[in-house]
Amino acid sequence: MTTYAPHDAALDERTRQAWAAYRDDLSELSGKAYDEAETTAWEHLQETLRDIAEDRAALHTGGASEH
Repeated sequence: MTTYAPHDAALDERTRQAWAAYRDDLSELSGKAYDEAETTAWEHLQETLRDIAEDRAALHTGGASEH
């Protein structure tokens, strides 16, 4: 039996927005400024993607996320 992850347009849009924010935050930086900002931006992106994944899992299980 194959299980599919639930598709939710709002969660997909949040994912796109998270990646766009990451890209936009770094787009005009270079060198040392980029290196310094990238770590923080990456951590923020990963936190946001974890939140989205938790919300997607809650949708799949019918439970509520704590966000």
